[in-house]
Amino acid sequence: KTKIFRKCEFAELLERRYRLSREDIKNWVCIAEYESSFNTGAINRNRNRSVDYGIFQINNKYWCDSSYGKNACGIPCSDLMSDDITAALRCAEAVRRDTEGFRGRGNGYTAWVAYNNKCKNRDLDRYMADCWSRPSNSIYPF
Repeated sequence: KTKIFRKCEFAELLERRYRLSREDIKNWVCIAEYESSFNTGAINRNRNRSVDYGIFQINNKYWCDSSYGKNACGIPCSDLMSDDITAALRCAEAVRRDTEGFRGRGNGYTAWVAYNNKCKNRDLDRYMADCWSRPSNSIYPF
């Protein structure tokens, strides 16, 4: 089943369950907001007839569903549309690493159009301020 997260709910999930750094979280949250409006069920058909899936809008031409493309993440695209974002996050991290390796420098978030248009060169700490009242990297009980 799919889910539409709230911004701070998504940030908290990335921090508590997936133990991501706040540096990574603010980028993933920004990407998810502008790619899918935090909707794990989002689907977008592109002009080249490829399709983007899930909260991070991962494309089937290279990353999922071997019947169409290379399936570099080794998963059916439907796995990217679950309310459990584990597969989507794992695949998004693979996209990021691959982009960093391919371009040889910079950060792999540039694989996402939304990152380039809405997140890059933006004060993401201010963007996240409504979610993070605590200082960065604070340890707190669950």
